Amino acid sequence: MTESTTRLRADARRNREQIITAAREVFLERGIHAPLEEIARRAGVNIATLYRRFPDRHTLVQQVALDNLTLVGEELTRATVEHPDAWGALAQLLRRLVELRISVIMPELVPGLEKDMRGEGGPLKERRNQLFEQMEQLTRAAQQEGQLRQGINPIDLWLGVIKLSRPLPAIGAELNELIIDQQLELFLGGIHAVALDASEPLRRQPLTLDALDRYFRMVE
Repeated sequence: MTESTTRLRADARRNREQIITAAREVFLERGIHAPLEEIARRAGVNIATLYRRFPDRHTLVQQVALDNLTLVGEELTRATVEHPDAWGALAQLLRRLVELRISVIMPELVPGLEKDMRGEGGPLKERRNQLFEQMEQLTRAAQQEGQLRQGINPIDLWLGVIKLSRPLPAIGAELNELIIDQQLELFLGGIHAVALDASEPLRRQPLTLDALDRYFRMVE
């Protein structure tokens, strides 16, 4: 492989990453029907480059969603490596996901991915289900340690991260960051079982993946 070929491949990979990052930001700000030209402009590439990497809007939306799930998986792996106890890993993971704000964009992407989520063998649904299983294992382990309240499942944690990651409008970045940090610690304190009776579950019917999918189909 020549040096010029290596450089071209590196440039192509960088362009692809910049487009995905820009698309995540623009979709969050303006929804999945935002102009692709705006995404290209923010990524620092021309629209032809964007279409070479992603031939249509659906392909780009799907890739942003897959990229988000990949980032979640990487953070989950890192947390479990860095913490021998399940609660420590879980708390680190939740803090990182709130900090990265990648979970906020997923509800914005879902309306454009109905067919992908309905299919049995699609990469998006498959990756989501794999992550759910990993989170379920970590959640159960933290409950077996007596550190996480009974009755909590990964859906509760994912939805909590999404809500915590959303900034309040018109109050400024610094105050938003302070509020999010404080609310995150309150959330972690509420699910932490150390100062509670770990055997007492939350008094409500927990959400499941199937139920969540049904709710999304109702708003198509």
